[in-house]
Amino acid sequence: MSPEEQTLTDATVEFKDGQTVMKFTKIMKEPNQIEISMGNNIMLGAYGARPTIGLHARKMAFAINLSSGASEEKAIPFMSAWLAHGIIAFIAWGVLVPTAVQSAIMRSLFKGPAWFKLHQNINATAMALTVVVFAIGVAVTSKEGAVHFENSHERMGLAMFIIATLQVLDGAKRPHAPGSGEEKTLSRKAWEIGHRLGGAALLA
Repeated sequence: MSPEEQTLTDATVEFKDGQTVMKFTKIMKEPNQIEISMGNNIMLGAYGARPTIGLHARKMAFAINLSSGASEEKAIPFMSAWLAHGIIAFIAWGVLVPTAVQSAIMRSLFKGPAWFKLHQNINATAMALTVVVFAIGVAVTSKEGAVHFENSHERMGLAMFIIATLQVLDGAKRPHAPGSGEEKTLSRKAWEIGHRLGGAALLA
């Protein structure tokens, strides 16, 4: 979250008698945020045993009633599905797509059309995984009864899915590459520029 979006006030952190105590004031109703009520709320929490920055020893979801102060731990719904969503998305866009782009940039290191086959097959695999990621997100959001494409993450995912689909279709319909001694046609030059811009937009 950027500093401009941060709305916590009177925030303090104190380490005393072996405990870390965090205090802050939170606005209960904000634009594009889940509203906090005076009744029951489901929240996420995490804690560890050390006062230093690092991975938390335990994470959990819990229900808390702000009127009574009563709370209880809850199982996070569809946790395994959301975990799969994140892992597959990382493989597709954190590993495969950058590798495919590098194969095109470093094509001089490959013999013949090997770079193109690598670029094509890796991108095809990444697109297949992207379809899976998108399907998981839509399906689980529906099961949770939430509104689709309501927050920035979901809208960005939708935009990436659309652009990636168009990029793949654009690659499949590319103009013929010039042979040895031939000059690129105007349509080929325009396609190459558009294809590169589309790829840059997806990785930006």
